[in-house]
Amino acid sequence: MGIEKEYGAIAEDYGDFLKEFVRIIEKILNDNKIPIAFGISGRLKSLDSILEKVSSERFVLKETITELKDLVGLRIVLLFPEYKEKVVDILSSAFKLLEDSKESTQSPDRFGYSSIHLILGIGDEWVKVPNWKNHSDKKIEVQIRTLSEHIWAETSHSLFYKREENIPDIIKRDLHKLKALLEVVDDNLQSLKVKIETHFNFIKQAEYEIILKMDLNPETFRRIMSENSKGIYRQNDYKNKILSSKIEKDYNILTADELNSTIKDKIKLENIHESEYINEVIQILENYKTEIDNKQKTR
Repeated sequence: MGIEKEYGAIAEDYGDFLKEFVRIIEKILNDNKIPIAFGISGRLKSLDSILEKVSSERFVLKETITELKDLVGLRIVLLFPEYKEKVVDILSSAFKLLEDSKESTQSPDRFGYSSIHLILGIGDEWVKVPNWKNHSDKKIEVQIRTLSEHIWAETSHSLFYKREENIPDIIKRDLHKLKALLEVVDDNLQSLKVKIETHFNFIKQAEYEIILKMDLNPETFRRIMSENSKGIYRQNDYKNKILSSKIEKDYNILTADELNSTIKDKIKLENIHESEYINEVIQILENYKTEIDNKQKTR
């Protein structure tokens, strides 16, 4: 069977395989709270690309185009470098790891980028699931990059990917500087993330009197609400952040001490549910805001 005819025969089936793979990986990353830069992109290699690869002898076709490791591929772009190995471990456990390539950084005199490539297949037990029963022998290439690595890879591919040997030395120096700058961005983002996490972990464990000296933020807000409710307040991170932002914006409360002094000992806690406690706090703040507004009008 010719390449064109075979491609037409398998394109729909492999497209379905790609769609299912993207769907399940998105769920896996979400369940493991892996922050990605944007939605996962996937593609079925185009017929023209396959023909070019075969004609240039960059791929030796034995029997079928399904021998291509990257016939189907997807890309995961992460916000922080620390998650690269974690994603590798998660995907290697969730799927059948057929091949991995982690040593992809080029030598210092070339313009490579650091990117992890995995070749994955589905586990034997997955064949029993209707959505996967036709995909037992298929494989997919998964690229894992940080956002900075992605910027470098896409930019370099557009500028000089297949003409690197023709680049003048003066331009090469500029490209080296750009690559170094993007690596610094990755390092600084990772460092900043660690500092922020350390700071908020300190807030969770610090003595209450120290908390009262801080600005209002989602974690100091949580401490104030939990302390004054004697543990009744237990909102998750997302809802806590929204409520904290609302109180800061709507009532112009900017410090932990101001919130604490405004609601302290104002609410009876017997037989009260979390939602009722929050409503009581909002009502106290409404009254507080009205009182402040009236004082300003009488000046």
